[in-house]
Amino acid sequence: MNTSDNVKAALIMMLSMGLFTIGDALIKFLSDALPVGQIIFLRGVFVCTLFVLLLKFKKQQIFPSAGWNRWNLLRALFELLVACCYLTALVLLPLATAVILVFSAPIMLTILASTVLKEHVGWRRWSAVLVGFFGVILVADLQQASVNSWAVLLPLLAAFLTAVRDIYVRNIPDILTSTQIAFTTAWVVTLGGLATAPFGWKDVSLEQMGWITLASVFILAAYLTYVVTTRIGELSFIAPFKYTSIPLAMLMGFLIWGDVPSTTSYLGTAIIVASGMFILIRTKNKKEKA
Repeated sequence: MNTSDNVKAALIMMLSMGLFTIGDALIKFLSDALPVGQIIFLRGVFVCTLFVLLLKFKKQQIFPSAGWNRWNLLRALFELLVACCYLTALVLLPLATAVILVFSAPIMLTILASTVLKEHVGWRRWSAVLVGFFGVILVADLQQASVNSWAVLLPLLAAFLTAVRDIYVRNIPDILTSTQIAFTTAWVVTLGGLATAPFGWKDVSLEQMGWITLASVFILAAYLTYVVTTRIGELSFIAPFKYTSIPLAMLMGFLIWGDVPSTTSYLGTAIIVASGMFILIRTKNKKEKA
């Protein structure tokens, strides 16, 4: 891949992360009036509809037989758990805090790679894991004065489940396209949201439906641009650009909800980003040598 492709991929990655963050902010905004499960379902209906149209446009099967592969369904189930944990964290925590803590996923993936996949993890990456968790503690400490201090565990659990999900991706049949895999995830998550109906849903206004529709468009666009960037750029080059969502989340949190990050937050964020980037780059170098 040439430098031009990497630059394009980096720009698209920043766009993708921006779309994700705006979509998250819209969900947090809606959560003041609607239950998380109801938001997941309503958003999912729109996302699934858009996916069906996209699959038809690409002339791909909507429900291919390979789509019922247990690894594909298991990945979708983990994505449902991730959505539940992360979106609940968005409701209870400042936007930036939830976004920062969920970026500890590379740290979790390193631990799973060693314990589950039995991959060799050297002392440098283990050091990065320990340093990264120190950063997590610094960020989580911001919530100690809050009645929702326990909620910092939710984005961390989401990060762990994301790492588990990424492991299962390796077993999904190659015959399935990225769009088909994403659609499986979309309808499983949507059904998961529907399952919360007995716990109490609320009437939805036309304005709220408009915001949910907009959030759905942002999320779908984010997933599609993310797929594009991973196909045209080198993963080691574009990986650091994922973290551009953190300053955007901080800015939106300040402008919309008045959240002001402390010095401790900035320090913990820098540590998490640095350790995550080191782990990603070190893992790539190890694979290339192998």
